[in-house]
Amino acid sequence: MTPAASRGRVLRELVLAGALPRTTRWPPVLAGWLMAAGVLTWKADDVRDAGGAVTLLRVVAVLLATSVVALADDAAANQLAAAPVPLAWRYGVRCGVAALAVAIPWAGALLWVRPGDPAAALSLECAALTAVALAVAGGVARWSGARDASMAAGPAVFAAAILASVLPSSWALYATPGDSWAAAHVRWACVLAGALALLVPTVGDPAQRRWSRDRRRRHPHVLAETLDQSDAPRDPR
Repeated sequence: MTPAASRGRVLRELVLAGALPRTTRWPPVLAGWLMAAGVLTWKADDVRDAGGAVTLLRVVAVLLATSVVALADDAAANQLAAAPVPLAWRYGVRCGVAALAVAIPWAGALLWVRPGDPAAALSLECAALTAVALAVAGGVARWSGARDASMAAGPAVFAAAILASVLPSSWALYATPGDSWAAAHVRWACVLAGALALLVPTVGDPAQRRWSRDRRRRHPHVLAETLDQSDAPRDPR
């Protein structure tokens, strides 16, 4: 059995055994869902125009994005013990679950408020906020070794959302439907692309690279022999 097939089999067994729900922090996510539902229940009937719908859905997007970062926390991320699933796979699955934990209630919010044409642009904003939150959580976990990176990532993204609301008009992200709407969402697309680019380096296993680097430093002759063997002529047979 190939390593990829073996990992796939282990991953299926872990999913069937319900390992993911037991190793992820759902209470903050449930709290974010409840707060989003509370805001919608409180303010949805007061929406009278597109501007009100946009503001309400932006609040919901911030609540969802800042709550789902708890799903990215991995208590075993900085352990050197053998794990059945590599760190990159675990973090990728966690990011996928976090994306679903935002997408499902976000779709419900769109159906509830019915903002009309701005729905696609607002979904871009929600996706960008979620990607930024996961990138910040991944960076904090990767470069500080913190197991509860969401404790820093959630407030940081919330503060960034508040800061984005007071940017000058030439750099505005939170625009109202009108002349600057398209330009603002070009900036949101750049934010999403930048967050995904920053998220990719945080997925790798730093312990594995550190082990390989230390091994090459301590046993340079092994690397030299490997290079000599790769340069040696091969038997045509």
